[in-house]
Amino acid sequence: MADGDRVRVEIGFDGGQVVGAFVDASAAEELQRALHEDGPRVIVLDTDDGPYHVVVPRVSYFRRFNRSSRVGFGTG
Repeated sequence: MADGDRVRVEIGFDGGQVVGAFVDASAAEELQRALHEDGPRVIVLDTDDGPYHVVVPRVSYFRRFNRSSRVGFGTG
């Protein structure tokens, strides 16, 4: 994956709120690591809508979409 690649993520929080956004692949990986390790308590994701400050202990689920799951017309 090249630097600057954007991936779609979906983050669910305690209480039921869900947000989805396109973020840099490296930011998605950073959040995924923080969910599995004793890492930062807050991760800042730069999205098309501006920065999201994600409080890691409040995340109830995280989903990262594959590039191949995009909807649209392909070539060939």
